Amino acid sequence: MHESPNSQPPTGPLAGIRVLDFTERMQGPYGTQILSDFGADVIKVERPQSLTSDGRPDERYGSRFLYGKDPEDSRFYTAGFLAANRNKRSIALNLKSEQGVAVARKLVEFCSVVYENFRPGVMKRLGLGYEDCKAINPSIIYASASGYGQSGPYVDLPGQDILVQAVGGFGAMNADDLGRPVPVGMSITDVLGGMNGAMGVLAALVHRAQTGEGQRVEVSLLESAIACQSEQAVHYLNTAVGEMRRRTPGHGLGYIPSPYGFYATRDGYIALSSGRQIQQYCRILGLADLTKDARFNEYWAREENREEFEGMLESALQAKTTKDWVELMRAEDLFCAPVNTFEQTFSDPQVHHTEMVVEVESPIGPLRLIGVPFKLSKTPATVRTAPPLHSQHSFEILEMAGYGEEEIADLIESGAVTPPILPPQEPPATNDGASLGP
Repeated sequence: MHESPNSQPPTGPLAGIRVLDFTERMQGPYGTQILSDFGADVIKVERPQSLTSDGRPDERYGSRFLYGKDPEDSRFYTAGFLAANRNKRSIALNLKSEQGVAVARKLVEFCSVVYENFRPGVMKRLGLGYEDCKAINPSIIYASASGYGQSGPYVDLPGQDILVQAVGGFGAMNADDLGRPVPVGMSITDVLGGMNGAMGVLAALVHRAQTGEGQRVEVSLLESAIACQSEQAVHYLNTAVGEMRRRTPGHGLGYIPSPYGFYATRDGYIALSSGRQIQQYCRILGLADLTKDARFNEYWAREENREEFEGMLESALQAKTTKDWVELMRAEDLFCAPVNTFEQTFSDPQVHHTEMVVEVESPIGPLRLIGVPFKLSKTPATVRTAPPLHSQHSFEILEMAGYGEEEIADLIESGAVTPPILPPQEPPATNDGASLGP
């Protein structure tokens, strides 16, 4: 029996659920990672040669297995894979060959969920669409993640986070004070799509537990982007308020009056967010009580005079550091927070307390990953294993599906299955021996 090193049996509320994962990049892998954190056995089906988003050979752990140790081997696309593929097992199949597709169809028999994020129609052409998998496994739950949905005028367009931020309104919502659209500085629609996809699968699993019925689950970047902006969208759709306008550099949600944003202090920025605490803010900042000023004494007045109001706040905030102001305001239970850099975030005591950074053993040694954001008292989600090497678990997955040693050898010889790509026994020395990152 072939076993992967450091393997641990899945635990959690989804222990016993097996997911066949045909996903790449971020939206799909993030969704299946959530399921794996909850204890599902996620089998990641990969291409024979895995490529980065810009078409270069896969760099998980770095092309020379020096991620985090050598700047030349520490590219961002590596982090993209490592951030969304923990707790998974990997097998690489050539889905352009009949034998590779036959292996995938065989694996469907042993799985509760199929999850894919190819362009609409690709899986059907491979013989692995919903109806195909349902014929093999009638109770299968089949999740499809896409850019714009499984039908409609955009169905054949490439779906990618920054494109959907543009179409879905994120860029305009996040426009600067001059009105220039600004993309959110992360793959926000991918992450939202992953969350929504996982939530859809969880609901389908509950339905199947109650009725025995499987079903199809669909999620898209565009629908996730629109749903995330529901508060602003409902206001726009039902009133004559028009588009949001930031107008001032640090203001937050455009439909809410000041104070609601990030404001400059002597050495950084502070977040203030309560229109009910203006008297307290003014007293601590040494300002006259602005609630008695007709320009600022109520909601619409402050909105009309946002630039002047925020200018007065920022002028007063220059007297002290962010740390000083936060201490003074938190002592009176005011709504405030420091605007942290990554360095400050990951040294924050509350972040430490919530265990949002976890460390696992990996092929390159200790690897720090982001922890699980949901806490269950009886069946906690867990981070058990590092993201897999390419095709790392091929042998054990094929054995699970009933293939014998000779059959496995034939599959590998034919190119239908790619053998594991293992790291060197002794990783090469770094340029200077220094580790990157905090």
